[in-house]
Amino acid sequence: MATFAADMRSIENVLVQGLSSRDNNAFQELFRLFGQRIFRTAIKILKEEESAKDALQETMINIHRAAGSFRGEARLATWINKITVNVCLEMIRKNKKHTSRTSEDVSDHVTLEDSSTPNPFISTQRQEVRRRVWAALGRLSPKHQVVVRMHDLEGFTIREIAEQVGVPEGTIKSRLFYGREELKKQLAC
Repeated sequence: MATFAADMRSIENVLVQGLSSRDNNAFQELFRLFGQRIFRTAIKILKEEESAKDALQETMINIHRAAGSFRGEARLATWINKITVNVCLEMIRKNKKHTSRTSEDVSDHVTLEDSSTPNPFISTQRQEVRRRVWAALGRLSPKHQVVVRMHDLEGFTIREIAEQVGVPEGTIKSRLFYGREELKKQLAC
């Protein structure tokens, strides 16, 4: 296992050197290695394929611009993920209608079948609850929404979220607490 980690570190070092010198082959390799990961992260946050594709493109542009500033204090994957999360947050901030559209899109496509209860009334009731939760989540501020989604829906730890968003763990805990409180208020209406 230690050998694999050392191999990954050396691959990352070579890739970072290529990126710093603006080597096109290094950028192609970066895209090959991290493109799908960037897209998956973006779609988890934005919940929309076209927006995730835009985020992928914007992330690659930002990596190209910032390649020379990578100091190697974190793993390359962590640095790239942080850029991806920041791009997604910026997209949400710039496009407030995206948040409400995202909530509607997600709730429209979420269908969980419960084979133990074929009762249509219960199914309709569950869909309504799901719709209300996603709509309320969509009304949270972007910084609270991202933390609540990443922690409660996607299963990221506080530490992982802090690394990806680039703020201290205490800030993430605070955002999670206040995001959940706001979500409770939204659902109480």
